[in-house]
Amino acid sequence: MVKFLFVGDLHLRGTNPRNRIDDYKEAAKQKLKEVFKIAVDNAVDAILQPGDIFDRPEVGIAVLLEFAEVLKESPVNIYCTLGNHDIYGYNVDSYYRTSLRLLEMLVPQLTVIRSASDKPIYLAKGHYKVYLTATPYSKDMDINGYGYGPDVDYPEGNHIGVHIAHGMLLDHRPPFDRYSDLYKVDTTADIILTGHDHLGYGIYHRSADDKLFVNPGSLLRMSASVNEMERQIRVALIKIDEISGKYEAEFIPVSCAKSGEEVLDRSRIEEEKERQYAMDNFSALIQGHTGNKVLMDINQIIDQVAAEEKYSPEVVKTALQIIDRQRELVAV
Repeated sequence: MVKFLFVGDLHLRGTNPRNRIDDYKEAAKQKLKEVFKIAVDNAVDAILQPGDIFDRPEVGIAVLLEFAEVLKESPVNIYCTLGNHDIYGYNVDSYYRTSLRLLEMLVPQLTVIRSASDKPIYLAKGHYKVYLTATPYSKDMDINGYGYGPDVDYPEGNHIGVHIAHGMLLDHRPPFDRYSDLYKVDTTADIILTGHDHLGYGIYHRSADDKLFVNPGSLLRMSASVNEMERQIRVALIKIDEISGKYEAEFIPVSCAKSGEEVLDRSRIEEEKERQYAMDNFSALIQGHTGNKVLMDINQIIDQVAAEEKYSPEVVKTALQIIDRQRELVAV
């Protein structure tokens, strides 16, 4: 039996998110230590994680070193990919200038999978071989369902493909356009583990093609929405029988996680609603003559303008690189 522990987005940081009233950094450390205990208690072979290890591409050295010391306590290897908060803009190449890159150098157990075209990582041998792949967040994620399977073929023979993706895979239609449908998304993987959506959709076994989808939600609460206040903090235990090829998942609650009422402040929710109302009004005022929905994300704006004006991909790439460099300068 091969076993993995799947842990959602972490968003490690040294300061409190605006809605947290406890000590966020210490809460993160406690949860990570409990995750490691759960890994030992269940004799897992590795810990898998979908990205957004940090809450921004660059964190303070003191914060980075603190969390490096905690992560070095992991009893098994940790495999993750890049989340949108781990890199500058949509630029996966900026990884080499981020705190996550330094963290990978400091923590021997940590491996960051940077491309869906990387050779599958061989994790277990049996009648069915187990392979791991991942898709980092990029400008292509969730465009026409992209991101939920590797860009390379699995080796020939009986195998189980485990794929990690930092994408907005959902079991419902959200009030925005950039997402992928859990019930329709195409993939060559057998087990698809996703993050990005902090609430998570749980465990879904798609009976039509025997695909298993899992998102337990993020390990720490960042906002004070009603759903975030009420959700249980949990991790997922993935079990694969490499003899029969059967696989399953179950949730394990993180017992040190306090209730939403204990750690989140709801008083600013109304302020957020007013802010969103103002943003909606602003969008309506600047809506283009085409009547299309106004895009508030600079990368999507560039993509749309490039498509309408028929600019070459090289022009788009150069524009995004310039914006990426400016973001880095602002972050310093």
